[in-house]
Amino acid sequence: MTNINRRSVLAGAAAAGLPLRAFADDAPIGAWTPLASMPFPVQEIYPAPFWKAPERATAKPIPFNILVNAGGLTPDREYNVTDEVTFYDPYYDKWGFARPLPEPRHHIALVNNNGYLFAIGGFARNANGGWQMRADNWRIGAIGDDWAPMRPLPHPQAEMVCASVNGTIHVVGGRAPAGSRNREWDDHIDTDQHWYYDPAADDWFSAAPMPTPRNSSAGAVRNGVLYVIGGRTVSDGNVATVEVYDPLSDRWEQARPMPKAQGGLAAAVLGQKIYVFGGEYFTGAGGGVFAEAWEYDPYRDKWRAVAAMPRPRHGLGAVGLNNAIYVLGGAAQAGGNATSAALDKFEI
Repeated sequence: MTNINRRSVLAGAAAAGLPLRAFADDAPIGAWTPLASMPFPVQEIYPAPFWKAPERATAKPIPFNILVNAGGLTPDREYNVTDEVTFYDPYYDKWGFARPLPEPRHHIALVNNNGYLFAIGGFARNANGGWQMRADNWRIGAIGDDWAPMRPLPHPQAEMVCASVNGTIHVVGGRAPAGSRNREWDDHIDTDQHWYYDPAADDWFSAAPMPTPRNSSAGAVRNGVLYVIGGRTVSDGNVATVEVYDPLSDRWEQARPMPKAQGGLAAAVLGQKIYVFGGEYFTGAGGGVFAEAWEYDPYRDKWRAVAAMPRPRHGLGAVGLNNAIYVLGGAAQAGGNATSAALDKFEI
């Protein structure tokens, strides 16, 4: 997307609500379609697929048919953090509101596991500090439910990868308090800690630590194994590292690194592949956001570029749903500025 004329064509397509496709014969594959904006701009989010309650009783399984976001940083709320829970229905291209979280949080991770939607960890932001890491969690069984408490994490952990793997919830890496103080960003360190929640036991258990401690990574599950992709460290910035966890052996392995080191990115599964979007970087002059989108083939351990994001962002979410990936929220500038309400659909 470096040709100015091509940029103009893409901008016109976005304004008309048309799919944004690569036009050159040798351009990366994929199509982007702008959809209804979120109810308000929000970044540092971890959305998940869920379902609406059926209009009538049914014995059939209810397929995932909506995406849900909870919390995040927004310029429109006190202390720039929200407790709002919103959901998007692709059938109608419309957003709605669900019951809010018990407490405003940013970086709170949503995970769909065994028929429940879990909200894990994250940070509180108020007069006591902007990065108060939390260990308590909640869950709902339907989109209209009140959030009920579940067993807390063994200790506070946030900006981690959180995913459902074979019926258990895994929390991997991210940041943890460096000591007794737990109020601001500088109070935390990268962690390699790895926990999993067993719903049958209603408890958390330790698992093999991640080889590379880091935060702001993306996670995806394919064929029963967990991929932790990219991210950043406190001391060295962005990393391209990809590590794979096999729950059957409780072991980690290295996979081929990303083509670029990206942190604050998002990932989702579509078909047999994993797709990774956006992120941010920092330099002495400030920083910026990545437009790059990547496809990873787990069978071939190979990366390739796909159609770049028409609206580059970091701190965004990505949810696979209905043979597409929905990329939402985030920020168009590095850091906390230019928070976005954008929703784009990516298809192959």
